[in-house]
Amino acid sequence: MNKRLEAPAKYRNDVNVWVDEAIWGHRLYNDQTPWLVFLEFLAIFQSRYAEGKALHEGERDGAHESFTYYIPRLIPLRQLVFNNPHIRYVEDNHQSDQERWRTWLKAFSSDEDLGYLQERFGSFARLGRVVEFFQTSAIEPHRQRRWSSRFLFPYGPNCLYADLPANINGSPDRRFFARSGELLYLMLNRSGKGVEIAKMISEKLLRQDETWNRVVCALLPKGYRVDSNPVSSTIGYLPFAERPEYEELAETWTQLLDLDLTGEVLLDPLMRLSALHMLLYILRRANEEVGDSSEPKFVLEIASPRRTTLFELSKENFGANRMLSTRAVRAYIESAKEDERWRAALQARAPSEAVREYLEERYEWQPDDGPPSGDPETIFETLRGYAEKRHQQHVAKVHMEWARQIGLAVSRRGAGTWYSPDDSLLKALVMCTVDEGREEYHRFLAKLYDRFRLVIGASEAERAFGALPTDQNAFMQNTQRLEQRLRTLGLLRRLSDDCAYVENPFRSNA
Repeated sequence: MNKRLEAPAKYRNDVNVWVDEAIWGHRLYNDQTPWLVFLEFLAIFQSRYAEGKALHEGERDGAHESFTYYIPRLIPLRQLVFNNPHIRYVEDNHQSDQERWRTWLKAFSSDEDLGYLQERFGSFARLGRVVEFFQTSAIEPHRQRRWSSRFLFPYGPNCLYADLPANINGSPDRRFFARSGELLYLMLNRSGKGVEIAKMISEKLLRQDETWNRVVCALLPKGYRVDSNPVSSTIGYLPFAERPEYEELAETWTQLLDLDLTGEVLLDPLMRLSALHMLLYILRRANEEVGDSSEPKFVLEIASPRRTTLFELSKENFGANRMLSTRAVRAYIESAKEDERWRAALQARAPSEAVREYLEERYEWQPDDGPPSGDPETIFETLRGYAEKRHQQHVAKVHMEWARQIGLAVSRRGAGTWYSPDDSLLKALVMCTVDEGREEYHRFLAKLYDRFRLVIGASEAERAFGALPTDQNAFMQNTQRLEQRLRTLGLLRRLSDDCAYVENPFRSNA
């Protein structure tokens, strides 16, 4: 295991116990969905790109990255799109353009004079359709969030802005931009391919001349300073300087960005597969803490009209993965007893006080209700209980939330949750795994296991478990169902009884 990088003192002091952050980084948070992780990453990237530092934060010499980034608030734009209830009413209840503009400008509450919109758009209906487009194409439009925490689809750099509280000029509350995007940024920065990826992002994902990015500019007041009153933050904490997960994540980004697709189309697969890589990171770090040298795995049941034995296996696998982070927290706390300082504390003149001081120092423990009392074991149990309770509130929920949101898992009332991929995730996997136009089907299944630890067929199950965990026929039927799914999606062609190829239509054979 790599040597752990020293965490900035200000972050250690911000929390009541430094456990989740020490294991995985500062921080993972279940309310921050994979889309919001991705948006936070893009906003950080854009800030650093403007300074010529994107994913190239300089030589660290064994120290953690330390820099400040700035994200604009873009309040006028967000009010127009997400806090504009009158626009449809005005259009439906007034006939002439002049009357519509006059009524709407009077009703709309803003610190800006919006008369410029009439000059730019002419027709009130034209403005209405633009606002409606941005509303319907927004990120996660089905979620009930305050208007200041709703986000445009990232068509370009002018669509990126900070998450804000109800007091839009106040400091952010870190609920939806909770720093998981910072972890994604740091992973790519440490991947060894940061400069290459930064160039590809700037040329493909965040183009100033993209059509809808230019439309966003038309919604902003003339001379509006995007950099006025930004939200600023120092980068968060990622414990290890080098890990294979960083390189694997970077490989996925370069493969996707190299496809013959527009940036707009690539955003969804990048979001899904980045979250999948981060889930693998979470599981691997948890395994390291509990002392398990095995690789994580996701047993996928391809949707079947009848319940299969793979359903039970997948459900069991999901439950074990979901509980793994809690086991890691417990193991991380238990490791305190293996330290010589624990034994020395027990031999001290006042062992309870010595144990409390040792635990408070080791875990930056600041109990909510004051110093704990009791014998050394009681104090230790108080710490462990507090750390586990805190973990259950947020980090422990990340696996289920992210797995469902990226299409890796499904939940059904009365049945529970298990791994079963949706079509969007399958498309993303084909896009980044099939390198040269097409891939023999069973080789494709093997690559899914090698890259993402996805278990679908019997061969991959044997590699994952050491022996087949259930009847081989169940895995054979599973691979047949996936083949049919891919054929329906236009991503697989069977050339003969023994030869099927997965096809990536977005990569040439050259």
